[in-house]
Amino acid sequence: MLCRRAISRELEVGKSLADKQTIQNWIAESRAEIKASRLMVLDTAKRMQELGAKAVKEDISTIKFFVADVLMKVIDRAIQVHGALGITDDTLLSFWYRHERGARIYDGPDEVHKSALARSILKNYGHK
Repeated sequence: MLCRRAISRELEVGKSLADKQTIQNWIAESRAEIKASRLMVLDTAKRMQELGAKAVKEDISTIKFFVADVLMKVIDRAIQVHGALGITDDTLLSFWYRHERGARIYDGPDEVHKSALARSILKNYGHK
């Protein structure tokens, strides 16, 4: 939706939002973050099959906050590109934003996952 809107929204004849560097940066960042998230999830799923969930609990904690954050950033960028239309129910963006914001607390707030991950990492360095 972000890319379609960037191309279709004309600022002046022959110039669209897609021609703006900031929008191009958002598109590139979104692609990289989505791909990194997918690879993280696929790698963890593969390792979970091989080693079991307990062996990859750090990766699971990382996914819970990292991927949720990526999703929120990408949705927010798409809303920005849509302007006021992005916060109305005329697109799915406002629904996704509300739904995914809630999803970041259903399984515990991001800060809980980050703290658990940090404590686990610090144990490897001799921290109690």
